[in-house]
Amino acid sequence: MTPSNNSPFVSKVLLKQSIGSVRLVIALFTISSLVIKLLYNHFLPELEDIDTLRYTIIGLGCVFFLTTFLKHKRGLIVVYFSFSLYLLTLVYLIAFVILNHFNPNAVTVLILVVGVSTIVMNSLFYYIIQSFVILVSSFFAYMTFTLDHQSLMALLNLVIGLGAFGIVISVRLALIASVQNSHAYLEKLNVLSIVADKNGDIVFISPSVHHLLGYEAKSLMNDGWWNSPNLREGWIDKNYILNYPNIIPKEIVSIETKVFTKDGKAVWLSWANSMLPNGNYMGVAFDVTKYKKI
Repeated sequence: MTPSNNSPFVSKVLLKQSIGSVRLVIALFTISSLVIKLLYNHFLPELEDIDTLRYTIIGLGCVFFLTTFLKHKRGLIVVYFSFSLYLLTLVYLIAFVILNHFNPNAVTVLILVVGVSTIVMNSLFYYIIQSFVILVSSFFAYMTFTLDHQSLMALLNLVIGLGAFGIVISVRLALIASVQNSHAYLEKLNVLSIVADKNGDIVFISPSVHHLLGYEAKSLMNDGWWNSPNLREGWIDKNYILNYPNIIPKEIVSIETKVFTKDGKAVWLSWANSMLPNGNYMGVAFDVTKYKKI
């Protein structure tokens, strides 16, 4: 079985980030772009810069931050705006590095941006394309310019960095695929999994809920689970999620609960609960009804 990173479990659980986290990343990106520009102007005035493009990127970062407060099609806006902004930033940095003949300070910024991109990039193919563009641009620049020893070392560091970050993203995606495989096997065992975000909204319920309890997963999303009289006491309390200290991922609580199927039959579930790295809360339940009847 080949897992897909586009599956609901991966996209809604493993890779899902809160809008607050997105805003924080945009704010840090925009502020750091401005601060680096000011520092370079003060301490490295000899570096040539493309001021128009740099300030355009900073301005777009501000606009992007404001668009995250829009409710209408926010997810779509964030995806396309972030992709466009990153692409523009990458083009700018490649031009900035080449314009300054692989000055070590300029190359350092490019390496840092590429490294940060591996944290959020979920496609090895796109990373390879990105690295290919950087390497081809660097090759033509190398053939055109005469580089001193420092610039040659900076170019070598860039190549090594691209290779190292490629390994990092490969390992991360392999881990995601492994978790997806495990989740697929759990589905075959009719194990129920449910995920709530930090606001207590249900963001994922495994399709096995239909076989185990008779409900359609989509009907239990958001507040659907909490509003169902048959299910609301069947997992950890919503207030427990809202008041739980969001510090580090760890086990929350293991419990046994009694729920009722859509047609009124009692089912006992044994839950193992934990907090995921992105702050979401996940519960995995096994049907232990037959053991209760012994």
